[in-house]
Amino acid sequence: MLNARTVSISIDAHAEDVYRFVREPMNLAAWAKSFCLSVAYKNNEWFIETGDGAARVRFTEDNPYGVLDFYLKLATGEEMSHPLRVLENGGRSEVVATLFRRPEVSEEDFLLDGSLLLDDLRRLKETVEQIEG
Repeated sequence: MLNARTVSISIDAHAEDVYRFVREPMNLAAWAKSFCLSVAYKNNEWFIETGDGAARVRFTEDNPYGVLDFYLKLATGEEMSHPLRVLENGGRSEVVATLFRRPEVSEEDFLLDGSLLLDDLRRLKETVEQIEG
């Protein structure tokens, strides 16, 4: 079993609006800057440019439950899952993300990744609240 860290943030916007914003792959570059430098749509697939090169990105199917898990398929063929949820919270929303520590990742790097994930969620909050503002 992999070690995991879950982080969350409250966003002053309806959960459905947050869900729709996050679900749009083109928006990744606006808030997920820790790993997404740019986004492109090619041959009916979404790709992002990361610090380690190109990766294919796909989300779970559209659903009414706020599940926004996404998967990155790296050039090596490895696919990494990124669980993400948007929960209704009294007319606002709570975004919850889980980070799994892969075996090759040091404890120090895992802690850094958790900090970067929280930065991304803060950026998501700022971006969505400005749009909704």
